[in-house]
Amino acid sequence: MVRSLLIGGLLLWAGASAALEEGGSTTVEAVVQELQGELGRAPSDEEVVRRLNALTVAAYGKGDYAQAEAAARLAWTEGRGRLGEEHPVTLVSLNNLAALYDAQGRYGEAEPLLQRALETRERVLGREHPDSLVSLNNLAALYKSQGRYGEAEPLYQRALETSERVLGREHPDSLSSLNNLAGLYYAQGRYGEAEPLYQRALETSERVLGPDHPDTVAVQLNLAVALINQNRVTQALRTLRTLDSRLHAFVTGQLATTERERVRRGWLLSQSSFQDVVFTLALKSTDTDAHRLAADILLRWHRLAGEEEGAIAHLLRTSHDPQLLAEAEALRRARTEYSHLVNSANPAPTALRAAQVRMERQEVALAARSRPFASLRAGRQVEWEAVQSALPRGSALLALRMYKPVDFKTGRAGAPHWLALLLPQEPEAGPELYLQDLGPVSATIPLLRELRESGSDAAAQALYATLFGRLDEQLAGYRELFIAPDGELELAPFARLRLPDGRFWVERQPLHRLLSGRDLLPTGTAGMGEGMVVFGGIDYSTYGPAETAAAKEGPAASGGELLAASRRLRDERGEFKLLEHTGVEAEGVAGFYWDYHQRAPVVWQGAEASEQRLKSLARPPRILHLATHGFFLSQSQKRAERPATLAGLALAGANLGRKGQLSPTGEDGLLYALEVQDLYLEGTELVTLSACDTALGQVDYSEGVYGLVRAFRIAGTRDVLMTLWPLDDALAQGFMEGFYRRLFDGSGKRPAEALRETQLAWIGDSDPRRRDPKYWAPYVLVEGR
Repeated sequence: MVRSLLIGGLLLWAGASAALEEGGSTTVEAVVQELQGELGRAPSDEEVVRRLNALTVAAYGKGDYAQAEAAARLAWTEGRGRLGEEHPVTLVSLNNLAALYDAQGRYGEAEPLLQRALETRERVLGREHPDSLVSLNNLAALYKSQGRYGEAEPLYQRALETSERVLGREHPDSLSSLNNLAGLYYAQGRYGEAEPLYQRALETSERVLGPDHPDTVAVQLNLAVALINQNRVTQALRTLRTLDSRLHAFVTGQLATTERERVRRGWLLSQSSFQDVVFTLALKSTDTDAHRLAADILLRWHRLAGEEEGAIAHLLRTSHDPQLLAEAEALRRARTEYSHLVNSANPAPTALRAAQVRMERQEVALAARSRPFASLRAGRQVEWEAVQSALPRGSALLALRMYKPVDFKTGRAGAPHWLALLLPQEPEAGPELYLQDLGPVSATIPLLRELRESGSDAAAQALYATLFGRLDEQLAGYRELFIAPDGELELAPFARLRLPDGRFWVERQPLHRLLSGRDLLPTGTAGMGEGMVVFGGIDYSTYGPAETAAAKEGPAASGGELLAASRRLRDERGEFKLLEHTGVEAEGVAGFYWDYHQRAPVVWQGAEASEQRLKSLARPPRILHLATHGFFLSQSQKRAERPATLAGLALAGANLGRKGQLSPTGEDGLLYALEVQDLYLEGTELVTLSACDTALGQVDYSEGVYGLVRAFRIAGTRDVLMTLWPLDDALAQGFMEGFYRRLFDGSGKRPAEALRETQLAWIGDSDPRRRDPKYWAPYVLVEGR
């Protein structure tokens, strides 16, 4: 049975539940249809109301209170009509609706509903029934939220006494009641009374549920905050370090064994409270150990899932195990099928769900087979000293993270802020590391969007001053900076920001972009690609003859349901137009490669620049250059189960694919990021995405931007050159030629050096269009090691 929403605990565990997998419509007709498709029969009245309750919890978990309230109201109405007012499942609906009102501070509406739920449950089920105790806890929590502590305490005490007597002192519900009573004492500042309750709940939970169980972790976090409020920072830090190791082990296991990607992302999001506590403590404290712990947490947790996926993908690409390779090929086909189907017009829900299940079960099976290697990579306990020692001489790491400052007195988290970790390679007279709150996210996002949309110099100057003004003197002292941004700051053109002295930031010092500070560490997996492959001058209206020839060896065409048009892509953009200058660009880039290496690159143009050719590369190229259209389905973000199906590249025949016409090999000319992850690019040093908006993707709290850059990195690429906004076709050709001329000038430059030299040359050019940041600043190189 879907349990009632339990509200009122301090910093309670926010882990994803099975209900978070639901989602979907909140109309009764749609729910009945979905259930009938899943069950193969007409659902019972109880099953319908249960599903509506699950949809309520799913929307609540996503913070969508409007959708949650609509589902809860519908569940309450349908429950009364189908099951009766006093049916246990109907009472769950009533309790959920009350809990939603409470969560929004609508206490006057919540209280009569909670009182009604409690009275009915106690009368129908009995005062000692677990559901009655949930209602008792929820009513107490409502009183606590309003500061009515005198009314809340006897209810919490009765819930605890009854639960321990009926269910036993070690039952999970008894431990929750104990935690809730401790939270009430905490809210009143009675820390001395709260601490022993938290200690007892923790000891029992560790013994009964295990040290890594979510409930154990929740109690331990509450205990840490209680210690902080008593100024017992040393003990709090010891508790938080233990928590870090437990959470890391637990979440890494969840990433490997949980099938639904949305739920895997939820597990990482659920750790945000822990990280918020650590970061807030470090910023408020002068304790060096608190600063060191915050640095470790920031470096360990950012992009954990991406590193896990990359480690598994590397193993598959380098394995000689025939069974493993066969499973990897099955996963590649499953991802292609799902990418096509999820973007088709009116896909059958059962077919879509079946394709998703096949894909995700295959992912979990492969993760399980490669756990030892993946643990070696993703499960390692990175320490800030190791990252510091990997920095080049005279440089520093600037790692940025979004967090919510915690008020330790109330236990509430505030509005999101940016946190900066500045890690110098050679700390001189100053601290070994710096932590700085950079202010509220709300103060920077409008400036970032204005800068990206209008190119305003005033916005470029204001954004630098707002984010980095307090650190400017320190930042100016480093020979070069490695920047690991977070959230929407991954879309920031740092090179284009204006310094206080009026220069562009790129003019003062080299700026290196990383996905994570961990990217400074050697991976031990470097390979060596061979040659160069170039795509350009692509014909988006034709599938080439190579597709027909490859059909005999390639995968069978997908089923009839995959022939439906790519509705989302059609809705959000028109046809892909021929980019005339990309053909010239491809020839020019190939010419620079020939001049330097005295060997011919592989160049595909027109209808031959196909998705199948890219997917069937016999060996990884050293450099892959893709001059084409990029796309991001921004309007579809809210309903994306897999964010990697939102971003992609257009290749030969893409306009046919948009209309639902597949090539003989079953491809549609649309290479989604989900498919990019399966490309064979192990040892590829550079992928250049000479296309519009290739940096875009869905922003995730723990993983940053889910898009093409992340996908190419998982595929094995070291460096990815991306773009932050649309390009001018002719000027993009000129910029790319300048970049490759410098890269292949015989001096052994890395791509980052060639990019900076090209940008500096355009800043000083006599042509006013080249001097315009609109044309040189969208290019950003994301580096690896």
